Amino acid sequence: MSSTRGEKGIARPARTSADPASAWGPLPGRRIVALLREIRERGWPAVLERIAHSSFILHPSSFQRGGRRPPSRTFYPTVDGRLEGRMLLTKWHVVPKVLANANFLLKHPSARAAFLKNFPPQVQNQSLKHQVGPITRRRLVIATQTARGGQAVEVTALDGSHYKIMLSYTSNTIATNTAEGANGQTGNSSTAAAASQVATQGATYPQPIGTVRAYAMPGGRVGIIVDGSTSNTELTINPLGQRQYKGFAHSFAYGEATRNHVLNIGQITVTSGQIGAIEGFQTAVLSGPLTVSGTSAIDRIALDAILPGASITTGGDVMTLDVLNNIDLSGPGTGINIGRDLNLLNVGAGITLSNGANFFIGRNLGLVSQPPKGTGTGANVLSLNYTNVANSIISVTIPSVGSLIQGGISISPGSVFALGNIIYNTMYLEGGVTGYSRLFELYGTSAQHNPPVLTSLAFTTTGTGAPPPTLAGPAPAGYITALQGVIP
Repeated sequence: MSSTRGEKGIARPARTSADPASAWGPLPGRRIVALLREIRERGWPAVLERIAHSSFILHPSSFQRGGRRPPSRTFYPTVDGRLEGRMLLTKWHVVPKVLANANFLLKHPSARAAFLKNFPPQVQNQSLKHQVGPITRRRLVIATQTARGGQAVEVTALDGSHYKIMLSYTSNTIATNTAEGANGQTGNSSTAAAASQVATQGATYPQPIGTVRAYAMPGGRVGIIVDGSTSNTELTINPLGQRQYKGFAHSFAYGEATRNHVLNIGQITVTSGQIGAIEGFQTAVLSGPLTVSGTSAIDRIALDAILPGASITTGGDVMTLDVLNNIDLSGPGTGINIGRDLNLLNVGAGITLSNGANFFIGRNLGLVSQPPKGTGTGANVLSLNYTNVANSIISVTIPSVGSLIQGGISISPGSVFALGNIIYNTMYLEGGVTGYSRLFELYGTSAQHNPPVLTSLAFTTTGTGAPPPTLAGPAPAGYITALQGVIP
């Protein structure tokens, strides 16, 4: 038989009411006195007990309703089972704060200012499956991943932008003229021939011929190797969008503010020596060698810009060379070397040759007029922007161009711009030529000379005054049309 509490000398604890509210009394003073008395008699256990039952002490009505929270404090689940969020209603959407922050961010449009204020929030309603923190890792080299069994490769640049480099078939369009089709310089001379060629390819080759590889290079550049391609294979460089994760529709992507969506290519090597086109007109800049050693024609090379240290070497014709911005070639052993004819040269800004960099065209410039390709312009670009005039006194014929340069050409000492033969369709410049004495036709022969120059488009009159004809024919054929003149 166990001993009683009195036999052990243990004092009986003070009795408390079953209702905590009645234990405290109706007045705050009595509640405090009762708490102090209980602490004196029982010590800290009395304090801890009161803390555990604080919700009932502070809200006696809740205890009387069975311990439920008031309806105004209840969080209701959403359709997907998560609790509703109320931060949106309390943090930013107070009118004075919204206007003050908006005014500041409109005056300081940098994405960093908005990121530091977290307005709009970078991450909200974050999914548990895809954790995204405010700081992302710093990339030191580009990342690559093979796709489609080697027919494509996905690249992630240092700024986080994504690209797909892939092989596909070239477009089989009608030839610019009959002579081009007869000479076999790509294209076909009739719609029937074009349809026949396309049908044969669709039946015989279900996928493009060749593979493409990509490797990281210093400075965030990428090197590309194309294996097994033919003259009917084209290499395209296109941007890829960012993957959208579930639950992040209202989270703001601050990383997009620092991405220029232009891939820096340090090398392109076509090991077979044959390719139909290389296209990165608005998505790729070239800062290293591009080499296609075979003698078959290339329909189009299109780049955003050509930077110092870059070079282009081909063994055959290039139908169209499109550069969206500028060509800036610098350094010995660098430059552009076209094996045979360059039929159309489009440059959105200017051409600069310095420190021993050269621009060589093996034969002619503008021998065969080219149609517009992609978002670039064709040999008929001037006729789209000028009006033909014809009457009994004067007749103006808008010429085709072999080159449209929307800036000027600057050729420093030690560099040359040279053609192995002559200019056919006019070389049209909206700027001028600085270093004109280093621009040559029939380069390397005894007949080497500087090409004739016009400062406006030539027109034919019924009398005298027409510019003299050249080897390519009447003006402006064979001429450089430099609207701002030339400087030796």
